[in-house]
Parts: sequence; C-alpha cells; structure tokens
Amino acid sequence: MDRKFLLAAVFFMLLFTGYNQFVVVPRMQAEQKAAEEALAKTQQELAMVDASASVIQTQKTALPEELFTFQTPAAQITFTSKGAGIKEYLFKDVLGDVNLTPYKGEGYLTTLPQVDFREAKRTQDTITFTADLTAGVTVNKTYSFAENGINHVNISFTNKTQKEITLPEFAFNFGPGLSTVKSELKDNERESKAVYLMQEEGKKHPTLVKFTHKDKSPASGKDWIWAGVQNRYFLSVLIPQNWTAGTLTTKTEVVDTKKRLWGLMGEGEVKGPQMTIQVPSQSLVAQSTLNLDSDFYFGPKDYQAFEHLPYHFNRSIEFGFFGTLGRLARNVLETFYGWTGNYGVAIIMLTVLLQAILFKFTLMSLKSSAQMKKVQPEMKRLQEKYKGNPEMLNREMMALYQKHGVNPLAGCLPMLIQLPIFLALFNALRTSWSLHGSGFVLWITDLSSKDPYYILPILMGAVMFFQQRSTMPAGMDPAQAAMFKYMPLIFTLLFMNFPSGLVLYWLTNSLITFGIQTLANKKIANAK
Repeated sequence: MDRKFLLAAVFFMLLFTGYNQFVVVPRMQAEQKAAEEALAKTQQELAMVDASASVIQTQKTALPEELFTFQTPAAQITFTSKGAGIKEYLFKDVLGDVNLTPYKGEGYLTTLPQVDFREAKRTQDTITFTADLTAGVTVNKTYSFAENGINHVNISFTNKTQKEITLPEFAFNFGPGLSTVKSELKDNERESKAVYLMQEEGKKHPTLVKFTHKDKSPASGKDWIWAGVQNRYFLSVLIPQNWTAGTLTTKTEVVDTKKRLWGLMGEGEVKGPQMTIQVPSQSLVAQSTLNLDSDFYFGPKDYQAFEHLPYHFNRSIEFGFFGTLGRLARNVLETFYGWTGNYGVAIIMLTVLLQAILFKFTLMSLKSSAQMKKVQPEMKRLQEKYKGNPEMLNREMMALYQKHGVNPLAGCLPMLIQLPIFLALFNALRTSWSLHGSGFVLWITDLSSKDPYYILPILMGAVMFFQQRSTMPAGMDPAQAAMFKYMPLIFTLLFMNFPSGLVLYWLTNSLITFGIQTLANKKIANAK
C-alpha cells in the first residue's frame, strides 16, 4: 500500500475521531441536556398546572350539600357548603320575612362551587368557612356583616408547600334571579337586571349600566365600581378592594313558572338574570398566603340610607328622565315626613305645595276653559256657516278669540307643566323604599302597594268625573265629548294597580283642582 495514502488515511481517521470526540459529541450532549432541561421544565409546568387544577377539584367522593344558618339584624342567611355561597337570604321586612333567593342555583357570592367547605369559626358578626384544596393548600372564606349594610368577604389561599402554585381563574356568582316583596312580584321579571356602575370620563356622577348577555363585556374591574343584580327594591353587588376583577358575564335563566292571564293561557316561564364576576388567575408562591378582599351589599334600595354610604349606591335608584325633579320631590317628601311621621300626610302636603306653586297656571287654565265654554255656541255657529271654507273659518275663529280675549293654548299650558312633575313624582314614589310598609289610614297599610279595596282609585275617578262634567262645554263635538266622558273611567282602571301613595297624590291633586275650579266658576258667574 502506498505509504502516503496510508498516512493520509490515518490523518483523516484521527481528524474524524477528534471531530466526533471534541465537537459532535459535546454538541449532542449539550442538545440532550437542553432537551432534558426543557422536558423537566415542561413536566414541572404540567405538574404546576395539575397542582393548580387540583385546587378546584372536588373530592373523589362528593360530599352531600350541607347548609349553615347565620343570623344578622337584617336577615337570616343560609350558606351552602358547595362554594360557601349564600343559598337563602331571608330578609327581615317590616311586613314579614322575604326570601330574596328562592330560585335554584349555586347561590349568591358562591366561589369554587365544586369545593366542599366546612364551617371553621363564627362570631356575632362573622362566619368563616374552610376547605382543603390539595395537599398543603387551603382556602378560607370569611363573611363580615356591618350594621350599615356595607359587608365584607375575604378569600384567603394558603400554600404550605415548597413549590409555587398557580390558581386558575374562578368567579363570584350572582343569581339566578333576585326575588322581592309580594307587592312587586308581578313586575319583578321586568325589573330584575344584571347591572354595573362605571365612572365615565367627563361625567360628574357614575353611570348605571343595565347589562345583558348581548352586550359587550367590560374588560375588567378597572371599568366599573361595583357589579351585581338588582330589581326595583333590592340590590346585591360586589365591590372588589385589593384585586382587579376580570370580565363580567351574564345570562338569562329560567327561575320559575307562573300562571298567565289567571291561568287561562296556562303556565309561562319566569326568567331572571345571572351574573358572574371573574377572578383572574393568581400565583401563590411557596409558604405564602394570598388575600382577596371585597365589600358587598345585599339589601333594600333605601335612598335615605344610600345618601350616607360610599360607592354611589343611590345611582341604582332610577328616577327617570326628570330625575332632578324626582330627587327634589323625594327630599321634600322626607322633610314633610320628618314633621308629621306619616308618609300619607306628607304626600298630601307635597301635593298642596305643588298646587300652590302652580296655582297661577291652574287658574289660567280654568279661566280659559270657562271662556271657551262661553263662546262655544258662537263657535258652533261659525263652524256651521263656514263648513266648506276652512280658511274663512280660521279667520273668523281668530277674530272671535280676540273679541272675547280667549287663548286656546292657555288651557294646555298647565297640563304641559304638570306632566314632567307627575312623571317625576311617579318614579319617585314607585321606587321609594321608605313608603314600603308605611301606612296612612285604616285600610291603607302599605303606600307602596295598591289599595286592597280600590277605594282611592274609585274616589279619584269620581272626582275626575264631576270635574270633567263641570268644564265640558255645551254643544261640544261628540268625539271630544266621548273622550271627556270616558277619561275618568280609563284613569280609574289605569290607577287600580298603582301604588296607593301615587293614587293618593292624584286624588288630592284632583280635589284641589276641583275646588279651585268650583270657586272660579262661581266668580265668573257672579261677574256676568
């Protein structure tokens, strides 16, 4: 064999061996080490995920639900072991206890519903539940109740292990549905809403937003102050403190059935809102405790109490388009109540005050009606004479008005002024928790509900009838006459199911107007 070839072969053999030994093998070892480290990291992450996932898993053998009853001055509260939520909230109403959460579901303020909690401790104002999430990881949930209604809930996660745990996202539950007092049950399905309060840029006061599953969910708790469920008289909301809430989600649940049209059309579904407030994923390092604190409110929408509480709860009370007038009327009503101790008398005083303010306009309207009644025969003669000539009829009518000093619009002005006042009072009285359970006289024991014997609306209709009859001009157009004739009946039927406080206002208003009208008619008659 050629010596040079042999030396070259040996050289390349040594070079190849050295390359493998000092380049390829170390590179492969490095790649293998990196792969092993990546695998170990992945396994660790999976272990952490498994560990974190396990903190919200139920026991292998599910325990039966256990209920815990707790008494506060405002309510008897029943908690469930499944997520330590409020299963039943029995509000101590002045007219009798009211179960605000009668519908089936997880319960209000429930978190981790698949975890079985047990009672750990209670005092006069607090109750604490605890659960073992996984080996070395526990959760405590403490409710604290305050006299002013601003209650507190603390959820603390404790990690006693030597490794970090990642808590998956979970949620606070509100719903399904929120019940109410007996007088409001008929309208409760329409009035029950999932809501949140947000502070919009450039606005002085926060805005109440009615939230449905069709709406875009707020990004996080940065976008709202509190969120929950409400109806006309009650509010249940969560106010996160040291944590930023995740997204809000809501859906409509079937919560009950009821008879439709006195049972003639069978049963229909009753639906209520359900809201969940997401708690973002949290890291829980080894040998540490994580506390999530929130305030919450669960109770009546008492405007007077809300005025002295934080968080702008009074924004949940809707006064309608004429809200400023409604709030003013509410404040005046409360002042009169402070003087009399009777909301019925306070409503009468408020009505008299409004009539005194509007007296000039009322008198103007009555004089206009009397003048229109006086020229009615001549108006009818002109209408017959110029039946086929509208332009001439209008000219002659204007001349007639000028001759007798009649202003046809003067009769409409007081009604236009009273309309916003009536609407403001309507909303102020129908949303007034103060009127709930407040009696007036004899059979009127609750000014927030309808008259049980319909005496007030019938009296109101009768006064309106005599009032209309005394102002109805002779020879009036038959269509207009029919409208005047049936209007008291229509109003009576309309007011049958209105709050008796509102009917009392309208009855008092009609009586005062009728009295002024009678005196004005006598004065006009004597002046002839």
